[in-house]
Amino acid sequence: MKTQPLVPMYDLKERAKQNFEVIRLSGINDFARKNEAHRDNNYMFIFQERGYSKMVVDFQEITLTGPAIFCILPGQIHYGVSIQNTDMWAMAIGADWIKDAFRTAVMDFAVRNVQISIAESEVCLLRDSLTLLQQIEKYSHTDTLSQTLPSMLEVCLSLFVSCCQYDEDILPQANLRPVTITRQFRNLLMLNFRQMKSPAEYASALNISPPYLNEVVKNTTGCPVSYWIHQEIILEAKRMLFYTDNTVKEIAENLGYADVTYFIRLFGKIAGLAPLKFRNKYHK
Repeated sequence: MKTQPLVPMYDLKERAKQNFEVIRLSGINDFARKNEAHRDNNYMFIFQERGYSKMVVDFQEITLTGPAIFCILPGQIHYGVSIQNTDMWAMAIGADWIKDAFRTAVMDFAVRNVQISIAESEVCLLRDSLTLLQQIEKYSHTDTLSQTLPSMLEVCLSLFVSCCQYDEDILPQANLRPVTITRQFRNLLMLNFRQMKSPAEYASALNISPPYLNEVVKNTTGCPVSYWIHQEIILEAKRMLFYTDNTVKEIAENLGYADVTYFIRLFGKIAGLAPLKFRNKYHK
């Protein structure tokens, strides 16, 4: 039987004139257009001015209440569920347009899948800046505004990052070396989990010893390197089991496992049930 394709991956360049897009959502009809499960190849920054909204990101239900911001990373499967009396902005930005310093703060924030509530002063700044960015983009065919556009985009992104960095769960340890190493490991993992399966490979890429990497990651996160490697792999396997009809063998091969039996054992150990049982329990 022919298998269904993976969850749709939307390419920002196919729908945006620039390598970014800013849209304002208000009301159920706007929200429902993106209600199917999908991925984006870009970062998505969500700013809720007011109201109540609910979405699902990688099997976790996220609720935004009142003024808040939220980030979705490239590749995360997500879809909207509902909104009530909500005004919301969504700013999509291509990965190559985000500076390393900004990406670091966003990664630290986004991996926790939580919202950050923001003050009224921040609401005004974000709203006014995004409105201006939208207007500049609209008239960017003129030479002067075309040169202004990247700077205005950076202003908007800086405001988002500023809100992220002042989150109390991130700020106190942000510049410690162990936190930096752990962040670098997590970034590498998200990009390379299909090819790199052992702690030694990540340690080599970071030019440190495997024992030291394991010690740092365990002290920082409470779990060893192997735990995070397996979590990333099994999360992607769950995505494919849930949203596609690909066989377990095809999924294993897609994730870099030639030995399907080993993959099934690993999935059962991490997820608590066999791949097909997971699919039967959760598949739409």
